[in-house]
Amino acid sequence: MLPHRRDPSFGVHQDMNLLAAQATTICFDPAPRPRPSLSTRRRISEGGFLNLRASISLLTVVAGVFLVLFASSADIGRTRAGEANPSKGDGRVLGAHSNEPPAASTPLSAQLTARTFARVAPSGIITENHTSQVQSVARVAPERPTLGPHGNTLWQVDDDNAIADGVAIDANDVWGAWTLQGARLSAYPIAGNGTPDFEFSSFGEGSSGVATAKGADRMAFMESNAAGNDFRIHGFRSTSDGTPDWSFSFPVSDPNLPASSRKVAVSYDGSTVASVVSDSITQNSTLYVFEADTGAIRSSRTDSLRMDAVDLTDDGSIALVTEDNLAVLEDTSNGNTIFSVAGSGAGNIFYRISGDGNVFVTGGFDLDVYKFDGTTYQRVIHFSQASSWFGGATIVSRDGSTVGSFGMNYTNWLSGNVVLFDVASAQMIGSYPVSGTGSFQGTPVGAESNDNGTVMAFASWGTEFHDWPEVMVFNRSVELIGQIDFPGSAFGVDVSADGQYVVGSSKHVHANQFGSGGRIELIQLQPQPTPTPTPTPSATVTPTVTPTPSVTPSVTPTPTPTATPTPTATPRSTPLPRPRPTPHPRPTP
Repeated sequence: MLPHRRDPSFGVHQDMNLLAAQATTICFDPAPRPRPSLSTRRRISEGGFLNLRASISLLTVVAGVFLVLFASSADIGRTRAGEANPSKGDGRVLGAHSNEPPAASTPLSAQLTARTFARVAPSGIITENHTSQVQSVARVAPERPTLGPHGNTLWQVDDDNAIADGVAIDANDVWGAWTLQGARLSAYPIAGNGTPDFEFSSFGEGSSGVATAKGADRMAFMESNAAGNDFRIHGFRSTSDGTPDWSFSFPVSDPNLPASSRKVAVSYDGSTVASVVSDSITQNSTLYVFEADTGAIRSSRTDSLRMDAVDLTDDGSIALVTEDNLAVLEDTSNGNTIFSVAGSGAGNIFYRISGDGNVFVTGGFDLDVYKFDGTTYQRVIHFSQASSWFGGATIVSRDGSTVGSFGMNYTNWLSGNVVLFDVASAQMIGSYPVSGTGSFQGTPVGAESNDNGTVMAFASWGTEFHDWPEVMVFNRSVELIGQIDFPGSAFGVDVSADGQYVVGSSKHVHANQFGSGGRIELIQLQPQPTPTPTPTPSATVTPTVTPTPSVTPSVTPTPTPTATPTPTATPRSTPLPRPRPTPHPRPTP
């Protein structure tokens, strides 16, 4: 089959017809045989009529045997797929504890597919999602440039129906959030082979998001149904065995802003869970902060600005909420605003904060880093490039030493740079440029770091011809030390606290294409020395220091919760508590 370039504006039926037309061109052309002699041709013609009936009978027998063998093999394949993917019931699935790698789920005859585009608006970058019900088509692995191996693949999990939208990793497990048909939470042991310890879903179809504590056994799973009118959050441990320790149904919902991994966060010490959800009726958004062990609401705050994402400090005492283009730091004990500042764009953005709360980063049309000076937050790094967007993949390390961002030229989403900064000196460490061709958008969609900033990973949709890996991993010298090459677009990424493991989630085809199915892949990096490079300014663009940020007045907090969570199962024994870091002095709002 010859490769073809497909315009993302083509319809689904056009794509299917093209695949069908290509299939009909495949044929078998045997090598030419020697021409028989005249006497041989005469014997053939004389005996041909007598052998015709016998030949027909022989072909009939062979065809019958072939059909029997084909039917038997199909039954065996269906049986294996059914064993590896038990049906969901009672809101949960218990995964089989097997030493065999899991088989891919059986594709549905008419399955829900989706495609996503990044659109430039005056206020920022907007991500548009479209879904369609179509007949499933075969997935073809695309050709890609030959790249050297970076990291060892430990295991990968494929699903032909659900898209792997979000992923999170802690000391023991990889947690996967699957969307569309087969939407669910999956718990995969790092040391396993991709077989889940358990799976859970309330709806079986819709959207989901996941977050986990890097320093404790606690995670949170957020889900919304396909209609988008039922949002829930659940608390789990690795020992939960598919039954949530607690669950909470949000009293509001917005079908246009479904559950995602950006809308849920868990503190490093496992004490706090935070989530943001919007109300389609009032157009307000609310931040909910939960006690991670019980699901009791610690505080909440409602605002008329749309809340797109949330991040937490190590001890969960401060939440950084992305509200349109506004970065809002909140005291989770009472919902009061500590500090707020306007960013440089809205939409596809995710602001991040360091473990101690002393450093946070905002991305948009510019990249800005703020640092606490003992009294308030001052902007210490301001970086920009022409026609670039830094909102989708920006991260600060837990220790606050390093900031990284994958900026992309939004005119065609085919060229950009990964940049790393040293926060103490406010200087750029280095950059890694990428560029590609084709009609698909290579939009960056995620970034994560290990604790000390020596390993940073960046995820993007990738290009039509896979001009760079969908997940790229760098050391602090901005050297590529790991990669994950997906057949389609990456949708999520995470890095273990020690930097040993990187996990990515993806869709089986490019985000711009209608399609379904996804993959979660875990890689282990080679041991890396801890570099201590001398920061040097960029040769083309130099970051500047601006001492005084512009502070935006905050709204009045409303700490009164609107609903009370009801645990769905008796919480299991809590591990020994970890010492909580001492919070730093809070600045005056």
